Amino acid sequence: FGRYKVYIIDEVHMLSRNAFNALLKTLEEPPEHVKFIFATTEIRKVPVTVLSRCQRFDLRRVGAGELLQHFTDIAAKESAAVDEDALRLIARAADGSVRDGLSLLDQTIAAYGSSGATASEVQVRGMLGVADASGVFDLFEMVMGGHADDALTGLRTLYDSGADPIAILQDLLALSHWLTRVKLVPKTADDA
Repeated sequence: FGRYKVYIIDEVHMLSRNAFNALLKTLEEPPEHVKFIFATTEIRKVPVTVLSRCQRFDLRRVGAGELLQHFTDIAAKESAAVDEDALRLIARAADGSVRDGLSLLDQTIAAYGSSGATASEVQVRGMLGVADASGVFDLFEMVMGGHADDALTGLRTLYDSGADPIAILQDLLALSHWLTRVKLVPKTADDA
């Protein structure tokens, strides 16, 4: 019905080399009534020959506060009971991606909030495999204090409680980065 036929290819970086070569001919001489929209999170994997024939728009990550508000609104519209701390954890885990956050929210509602019960932070933390914040702070303190035995025991405790080791390391890196920023520019502590 419209003037244009629009093709949206999500995760375009997943195309094979042969698929990109086949698509290149169409991109070189596109029909006037056809528009392509390519979406990717891995722009480095898209061949330069394809990139040179595209107009590029880099979308920014959405802030955790904005995601929290969005997820709160969705939970209210769906009449799903999800604790605010659980929503905050989902917003943080989404890492700026609305789509990933919505997937996590959907999983949370399906697993914990659909039966009338309230999905809690502890349940979401277990679902995501992330460590409790106080446990990460304790582990950081043990590592920085040079207490290797205690740090390994603390890591094992977090692992046994369901935390993913990669997530623990990412949390430690984020904490280290934040503390470094606060040490260099103390007023950044207000941004947290």
